[in-house]
Amino acid sequence: MQDAIPLPSRDVFRPHALDGALLWFHPRTGTNVRWDGASTRRLTRRAPRVALFGITNRCNLACSFCSRDLDAGSAWTVDGAFDVLSGLARRGLLEVAFGGGEPLAFAGFDELLARLAEQTGLALHLTTNGTLLTERRLRALAPHVGEIRVSVYQDTPWEDRLELLAAAGVTFGVNVLATPAHVPSLPALLARLARLGCRDVALLRYVGLDPANHLDRDGERRLAEIIADSPVRARLSVCFGDRLEPVPRLFEGVDGDCGAGLDFVTITSDRTLKACSFQKRGVPIRSADDVLAAWSAERERLLGPAPLPGCARPARRKAQLSDGIRIWQGFSGNNSGDCVLVGRFEELDDARRYIEDLLPGWTPGERYGSEWRALLEREGIRLDDGEVAPGSIARVGGSVMLHTDMAVDDDFPSLRALLWKRGGRAVYSGVHEHDPVEIVAGLRFEDAASLEAAEVALAVDDIAVLERRGLDLYGPVPVRGVALSSGTPDLGALHGAISQLEAIAGKHGATLAAELAPLPGEVRWPEVLAARPPRADRVRLWASFPDAGTAASMADSLDGRAVLADRYLIATSSRIPARYGFLIQRAGGTAECMDGGPVRLSAAFWRRSQEDTACMAPSALRVALRPYLTAEDELATDQEWIHPRATVITGEPGRVLPALIDFARSHGLTISLDAAPRDRIVAVIARLKDDLARAQKVARKKKK
Repeated sequence: MQDAIPLPSRDVFRPHALDGALLWFHPRTGTNVRWDGASTRRLTRRAPRVALFGITNRCNLACSFCSRDLDAGSAWTVDGAFDVLSGLARRGLLEVAFGGGEPLAFAGFDELLARLAEQTGLALHLTTNGTLLTERRLRALAPHVGEIRVSVYQDTPWEDRLELLAAAGVTFGVNVLATPAHVPSLPALLARLARLGCRDVALLRYVGLDPANHLDRDGERRLAEIIADSPVRARLSVCFGDRLEPVPRLFEGVDGDCGAGLDFVTITSDRTLKACSFQKRGVPIRSADDVLAAWSAERERLLGPAPLPGCARPARRKAQLSDGIRIWQGFSGNNSGDCVLVGRFEELDDARRYIEDLLPGWTPGERYGSEWRALLEREGIRLDDGEVAPGSIARVGGSVMLHTDMAVDDDFPSLRALLWKRGGRAVYSGVHEHDPVEIVAGLRFEDAASLEAAEVALAVDDIAVLERRGLDLYGPVPVRGVALSSGTPDLGALHGAISQLEAIAGKHGATLAAELAPLPGEVRWPEVLAARPPRADRVRLWASFPDAGTAASMADSLDGRAVLADRYLIATSSRIPARYGFLIQRAGGTAECMDGGPVRLSAAFWRRSQEDTACMAPSALRVALRPYLTAEDELATDQEWIHPRATVITGEPGRVLPALIDFARSHGLTISLDAAPRDRIVAVIARLKDDLARAQKVARKKKK
């Protein structure tokens, strides 16, 4: 086999062909640029992207939950490992992550890393229990490694090792096994890790035969709550894929499910190739040629599940990504966010029917079953490949709510289309939402005594502490699982929290209204409740599409009411017909209705033509962008991770939207846009007040 790729430097971007896409990876910084387009569709993978290299089976610890094969030998030498990895680097491998056993127990490990760093373009990482990591060894390794991950166990000196890594300025993260015994202590551990400067925490699922180490459903719910409240970035290992769906990955699609056997492979200490360390049988290998030959010839076996409880396979696969350029930073990193739909119906019966039609055949986190497929077919709605049922479903009055945490993409576009088709309107369409998503609730009472009794009940049951406004209570309620009475259907954590609120309202003679909403930062509830609600005489429709061509064709279908700019459009009217939203969703876009008040437009920018993904400092962006706006437009700039971001609050989004697109084009920038009401929570409270007034009126009529 001939070498296909010349040996590059670790300080320049390396190309790597995916199936239908091209990835450029910077080994030193972990910056990834992925291009999906007409010019990349014929590309196919020629090598795995990452190798997990079990350099030795030796370990100085004897953990009861260890999954490695204790009978496996340690066959690698420095020269043998270097020959295989340098050969794979020449053929397209981008990263190698050393494990074991304990990699620092391998004789010559420091020499091997130095040779690979000097003579290959590989990004180099290792996972260690930390016990053999000394200050001297760290000085030798630090110039060569992109990331060091420390597996945290109770009886190891991990705090000292993390302090050592932090002082050396090395990028490091932590791996923690999430078992029933470990989950109760996780919040305190995460807080400690944050104080030590930990970059991120990977929570690993136990894969093995010991039932005591597997989380049950309540344990998984608690783990999800802990992740949501974590002071340090916490993510799940891909092995959680079949339980806490979907697994957190950057881009889930043509690359497969967990990626084992395709995106990454495992090379074992006894010279075999496996999809992952949990597979029992490997293919013997001696060289880089052997690795690539087995990776191609044994594809069916490598893409199969591991024969142990806890493996995520078989898992869903999603459709091909839309064309475009995506940029992120991380060494084999993962990312996720909440997937949310909040819809409103004018008629309560329509909201009730929408939810009732979804309940038959609903299985949280699973692909749509025959009942849902039949429902969508009757409604004339196309089901996207890979759609996954929401983790929670709930209804309060005319509001319907669907929610999945830790999603990577839009998990239920067809359900958004069904909402609009039935005459509802999406007031919040969260896709990959990173702000905490909670229930915003309102309760209205007939007298002060009932209100005070309900306040006590909410506090005693640890449900929420809400803000008073006359005879009303308003505020956030966390979405978390609750123990329901026997025989009550479990419709997910969202429904469980709503059920608690309904019980409080029923016991104390109150009416209830609620919506899901993102809560960025600290909300000043007294100020929110005193704020004047937005204008009610007009409404806006915001839509984003996969590409500009689809957006342009859709704009022609909206009776000339929409302002179009690139792949975004916005329309303002006294009334937005529900069919507009349905047409947008059916075309592959995402539609959201908002009040007619000022709009918050958020734009992130980056360059296509430069290796440096940052394009300008926020202060320079503010100066450059200001001439494209008017004095009435409020402008703020900051840094969104590595991208400069501009936030414009305006009463004329139809004017500002094309101005932002023009600015990006004239400066050679790529732009990503999002729109929301100026203050979403004020708009939510205004709707809740309307709902409470209507519900109270109906309740009083029934008493007469």
